[in-house]
Amino acid sequence: MVPIEWYRNFVAVYRAGSVSRAARERGISQPAMSQSLAALETTLGAPLFERMSRGMRPTARGEALYAQVFDPLDRLEGVTRSFLPRAGGRTTFRLGASPEWLHEFALPRLAPLGLAFAVTLGTDRELLTAVESGDLDAAAVQAVPGRALQHRPLAEQRFVLIAPASLEIPANLDLLGPTGDVASRLNALSWVSYSEERPTTRRFFAQHLGARFAADPRLVVPDLRSVVRAVELGMGVGIVPHFAAARSLADGRVHEPFPLDLPGARWNLAYRAVDADRDEMRALASALR
Repeated sequence: MVPIEWYRNFVAVYRAGSVSRAARERGISQPAMSQSLAALETTLGAPLFERMSRGMRPTARGEALYAQVFDPLDRLEGVTRSFLPRAGGRTTFRLGASPEWLHEFALPRLAPLGLAFAVTLGTDRELLTAVESGDLDAAAVQAVPGRALQHRPLAEQRFVLIAPASLEIPANLDLLGPTGDVASRLNALSWVSYSEERPTTRRFFAQHLGARFAADPRLVVPDLRSVVRAVELGMGVGIVPHFAAARSLADGRVHEPFPLDLPGARWNLAYRAVDADRDEMRALASALR
């Protein structure tokens, strides 16, 4: 009989795409993970992965085996979790999220649920890997999860252009005037951005103003709360999801010169199929829509 740990290690490699990453997630050494995978391939009489320069790619046999084993293994883990002691009679739900989304959008909606949460902060890639490996129950991400996970769409967040409260915007600086004039005036301002790529800002300029974004980058910081704070302090203007600036807008610390005609940012709640029917998952998805 094939040891169940061989299958668990195989699923970990499949989901992580790397022997070393899978070994870290499973808490074993890389040689032990490699030996387990080699033993399984020898027993089944076929290679399960192609060894690539940047990780492992499943073969057709590997794809077929994963389709057969991942669901019963995930369900077995679910059974194990259901029998673990509950602190205070409640299950702790392990949620992954970005710090800004959690702080400004999610926490006010999680508080009324009466659930216990253990939150991990990280990037979309880090969080999705943790969900796939079973280290997290779910993660709120902007990326659409791959084949190993299911997901439910959460609330869409519109983008807003925010400016310091002290910055006077000329009355003709709006989207009803000549777009060339709007673009030149906006490019004359200093900007605060989340990343040097500025995909949302560049898309707005290109699609709605017919111009290239060429403004002065006063500050680039990969934290939305810091972007909003910098705008409050008069360092420039910026484009952020509404949730990040909602309190500052309400308090008058920043203002929205004009609405942006841009598609909103969509978050997704990613989870494993075995957890889809959990009451906590349903409650969480409903609260965050």
